Amino acid sequence: MKMTEMEGPWEAGPEAVKSGLPVDDETYIRNVRANCLMDLPNLEVTRDHDKIMVMVCGGPTAKMHLEEIRKKRADDRYVIFTSNQTHDWLISEGIVPHYQFIIDPKKSKLDDVKHPHKDVKYILGISCDNEVFQALAGYDVTRTFSVSGTGTPSDVQVIQALFPYQEITYLFGGTMAGLRAMSLADVMGFLTMEYYGFDSCYFDTEEDGSPIYYSYDKKRKENILEVETSDGRMFLTSPVFASQANQFLKWRKRYEWINFVIHGNSFTAALLEIEEAKEKRQHNLLITDYHKALNKQLHTKAQHEERTKKPAFGHSGHFYAGQVSVLIGEMVKKCGEITVLDYGCGKRTLEETLPPILGMKLANYDPCIDGLDGTPEPADLVVCTDVLEHVEPECLENVLDDLQRVTKQALFLAVSTRLAHKSTSDGQNTHKIVQEQDWWRPKLRKRFDIVQVVVVPGDKFTAILQAKEVGR
Repeated sequence: MKMTEMEGPWEAGPEAVKSGLPVDDETYIRNVRANCLMDLPNLEVTRDHDKIMVMVCGGPTAKMHLEEIRKKRADDRYVIFTSNQTHDWLISEGIVPHYQFIIDPKKSKLDDVKHPHKDVKYILGISCDNEVFQALAGYDVTRTFSVSGTGTPSDVQVIQALFPYQEITYLFGGTMAGLRAMSLADVMGFLTMEYYGFDSCYFDTEEDGSPIYYSYDKKRKENILEVETSDGRMFLTSPVFASQANQFLKWRKRYEWINFVIHGNSFTAALLEIEEAKEKRQHNLLITDYHKALNKQLHTKAQHEERTKKPAFGHSGHFYAGQVSVLIGEMVKKCGEITVLDYGCGKRTLEETLPPILGMKLANYDPCIDGLDGTPEPADLVVCTDVLEHVEPECLENVLDDLQRVTKQALFLAVSTRLAHKSTSDGQNTHKIVQEQDWWRPKLRKRFDIVQVVVVPGDKFTAILQAKEVGR
């Protein structure tokens, strides 16, 4: 993406030139403390569900989609969110949102709550000016812990001191409400989030040449940037909005399990379209023929290593037999009889080490071992240990999808997070993907409910995951 600053009368606004928040730290922490002391319910985590979150921002394309938004407001499948002055604008257009979401700490946010509506639920971040909370007395207000780590003591330390015996759900994310709403969607259990007016650009100007950034009358005063996307499209934006568009891409990866849709032909929509094109899968293979041949060589070599008492390839399954047997026992006690699949079983040392458990039927699958390479059938419990780090990056999404396909109830994972001590015959390390647990988490969360994760820093992590259908 290329950026060019254009000449004009506009100057960088306060958000663009300050590092951090648009109020000083003392004011920010004073807000946090005052808002935590109010007698209000806190936003709690909601289980995943099928409803769709619609975040209506105030960008210039929003007015082009009012009829779509109106229809969705009348459809029980959709829940309409908005922020700041977009609340009043939508109501003036006859569309009452379900929620208004505000996190901005400036006192000027009082202007955005001058006309509250009895049918709107208000979600206010603890960073908001306390007078914003007070202005909504008597309305349906929920407090949420949108934090930045700012202040001395920090906002998190203040919250922990004032809620010492409560489990707090924090809202992380970008610097603007449209970005922080991504974290809000996660906390509230939405798996699909649609944006309207989330443009990060403008198209028209006032008579004096000033840009029109909103669907309603609201001014910004910032330098104008001309940006070109990698596919050659040109947009006019500002430093703050250009940052917002790039932050959206970053946070989208953090919330990979949520499907984000941006309506309107805008700068943010263009960046999302480009990103999705890059991510499009080239094939549906679980392993390429080349990589399979290399791994078959290692398995043959490993037979010699076993005879000579040297470290063998595909031999680590037995390390997890204790943990897996406990999990099997719990599932048998609950379900009676269960099927177990060792996915990527290698030398089948898990099967050899597991104690005989009445009610368990075990199958083995490994694409690189003849006789075990047939398409596996789904099982109640799938065990996949020291496998995923060996998967070719271009095949990973396919393998994870296949793990989701074969997991009827639970999945036990062990993933190495370091380089291996072995190489394939072409000189490459056998661990094709070396990433920490935080990198894996969104990909797993996209397909499973995460029950437990245990991290051994610098070495590996294990996880117990549950099929999403089980939790619903």
